[in-house]
Amino acid sequence: MHKGLSRTTKNILIICAFLLAVNVLFGTVLVLQSASMMRSQIEKRMLDISNTAAAMLDGDALACVTADETTPEYQSVYKTLSYYQENMDLAYIYCLREISTEHFVFTVDPSDDPALFGEPIVTTDELIAASRGTPSMDKESYTDRWGKFYSAYSPVYASDGSMAGLVAVDFSAPQYEQQIREQVWTMVMIGCVSLLFGAVIVAILAARYRKSFRAMMDEMNAMSEGIETLVHEIAPGASPNPHAVHGEETTNDEFIDLGNRIHSLEQELSEQIEFVRSQAYVDGLTGLSNRSAYEERVKRLDDEIKEGQASFALALFDMNGLKEINDRFGHEQGDKAICRVADTLRRTFGTAPIFRIGGDEFLVLLDTPLSDEKTTLESVNKTLEPVTSVAKGYAVFDPESDKGYRVVFNRADSALHADKREYYKTHEDRRFHLTHEE
Repeated sequence: MHKGLSRTTKNILIICAFLLAVNVLFGTVLVLQSASMMRSQIEKRMLDISNTAAAMLDGDALACVTADETTPEYQSVYKTLSYYQENMDLAYIYCLREISTEHFVFTVDPSDDPALFGEPIVTTDELIAASRGTPSMDKESYTDRWGKFYSAYSPVYASDGSMAGLVAVDFSAPQYEQQIREQVWTMVMIGCVSLLFGAVIVAILAARYRKSFRAMMDEMNAMSEGIETLVHEIAPGASPNPHAVHGEETTNDEFIDLGNRIHSLEQELSEQIEFVRSQAYVDGLTGLSNRSAYEERVKRLDDEIKEGQASFALALFDMNGLKEINDRFGHEQGDKAICRVADTLRRTFGTAPIFRIGGDEFLVLLDTPLSDEKTTLESVNKTLEPVTSVAKGYAVFDPESDKGYRVVFNRADSALHADKREYYKTHEDRRFHLTHEE
């Protein structure tokens, strides 16, 4: 006589069904979270490109652009946009201008199929938000005569603080959406394979489900720790997450522990991604462009010199007595002195690119030579006194004799060292007076 399934067999089947449902649920949640994170990171990358392009553009030149493509202002903007068009993974990059309330037109477009100067553009809510000063990225795609796109918009400001226009970066909507689909499908396939193996393992070990679940938790811990190690290898200087896996308190509920570990890992990844992005082109202490940004600009200048299109001057500054400030008052005061120099250079040179190329060394890149070199450079020290001062070097590119950027830099560097020697001849007993406010 057939007795049916035993109680033990039924319990095993119930456990298997429950764990299988839990795996499906967690897999679905992970896929949705991963897709959302991927979409967010792609959008951040788009905004990073438009913001960087806006920072590299000369706002004063953009404000003066007209339909005449031969003007220096038009050519300056065109050259910067062309660099991004040729070197970045994007569909189009161009500049816009608001000619009336929420009515925008093209101004400079370096693409192979450019828009005409003054040609209207499709207006979106994000474009309007950017025109009010907030960089924005389209949440929905739009279609124009060039195709279907998502666009990122960033405002460009003139030296007087007024908005000179906007820079827009187009990304192909089909390509963008395909990337999301591919990533989601990859996660789904990985989840399915993982689920299949998990179901087999659970079916075999269901009679001892507690021990089996503990084994899976241990494997999840090992995977989380491996990913955390990889993140810190990529960004070794980042501050550790206080809620990272190792320091996380555990409970008697394995499901809560697993959820906490997943959340902690997601938070750690997001923080490290932000850290890496912040280190790309910006100096963390002063907010100026950093050494990486400087080296990239030098490469562009060398290319322009080879093409016979370069025209620039540079001013080099090196702080006097920073070591004395650090030794006598501490590195915190030294950092404040460095920031004061950075702020002074910003006020003195306006929108010109300023780079912190060393601990106490700064470089200002000028499109045209200074009209009164001595007065301008001396004004920096007048502002900094009596807290600190800087040695100064200045050089102008000579297309007839200068074969590369380094030649111009060396001239400025030699002038700086001569200025520093003169300084220490008369300031051997220099005393720095730091006020409480400084």
